[in-house]
Amino acid sequence: MTIDQKDTTLMLPFYKIGQGFCGTVWASSTTGPAFKREDGGPGRSLENDYQMHQIVQQSLGQTTFKNSHLRVKVPICHRLIKPDKEEDRNWWTENLERFPPGYAPCNTLQSQRIPPFPLHTRELLVSRFCPAELREEILNSKANEDCLIRPYLGRKRILQHRSSSPLGSAPRRRVRSFFSLRNYPLHVDQMGELGIPARDIRLYARMMANALATLHWVGEIDANDVEFVLAPLPPPSPSSSFPSSPSHSPPNLISNVLGDHTMWILDFDLCRSLPVNAAGMEQAATAFLRNDPFYPRPGKEDSVLWYVFREQYLWTAEECCCRLTVGCPSEGKKRLLLSRLFVELVENGH
Repeated sequence: MTIDQKDTTLMLPFYKIGQGFCGTVWASSTTGPAFKREDGGPGRSLENDYQMHQIVQQSLGQTTFKNSHLRVKVPICHRLIKPDKEEDRNWWTENLERFPPGYAPCNTLQSQRIPPFPLHTRELLVSRFCPAELREEILNSKANEDCLIRPYLGRKRILQHRSSSPLGSAPRRRVRSFFSLRNYPLHVDQMGELGIPARDIRLYARMMANALATLHWVGEIDANDVEFVLAPLPPPSPSSSFPSSPSHSPPNLISNVLGDHTMWILDFDLCRSLPVNAAGMEQAATAFLRNDPFYPRPGKEDSVLWYVFREQYLWTAEECCCRLTVGCPSEGKKRLLLSRLFVELVENGH
């Protein structure tokens, strides 16, 4: 590729790949960076997102090797681009026209794009869960190529009914009038319907627990409103330590009916520092219970997943606390007791 060709590729127009309360997310290709704009609701801060993202990267990067198969991926955070910062003005001069007309400079977070699932995964989800009359439209939709999966281990699908069923007859399923593969919510019962092995569903729970405990006890943040998604790994770089041979796959690679993928964690704009005391555990429990139903929940019909999550959380918390309080056993003991308090608060519904 010549320099001119490379420059042309880099200056492709941005297209929207997602939208949340904090703002819109843009990219120009499936392999380049993603740009998250602070153009959403009031009270959401990309500056806090950027600062917390650094803490998350550093904390999860300290996961020990024996837990490497549980390590969730964190998109690499490149920079926070500001509209009024001298060194960022050139970026806006060169790139503003890549957004659609009418867009103005604002705080923008540049990070690694999480790769979307390929066509065969999208076809699987559409064939199993999309209303028949929408399938062709969804599969031909450019927007639905940006397919990430939100693993909802704490909830089963709830389908309301179009009308009351006659007495004694089976209830009819409601036909959904909307379907999207962007951030598709895959509930725990749907995982079973697809044939995802129980061991993989338990692995998802353990990966979430390992990440949450690490953020609590290494990063000392509450993980408020973080999101987990299932998505492929990025293409290996030339310097990757994992050869392409299947026998040398990355340790956190999961292969099942969804294809090769792993778990990613993202969206840190509502995370806050976590006091290492009882009040901090109440803060963490509140964040846990108010989040979308990624985590398994206590008291559900399928309690096995909660116990898997619970045991992994406590195991990782103990490892983190002991490793970080060497030479101060009293502090380590205090943190272990607090980790158990967090679990108790969650189990009691805070």
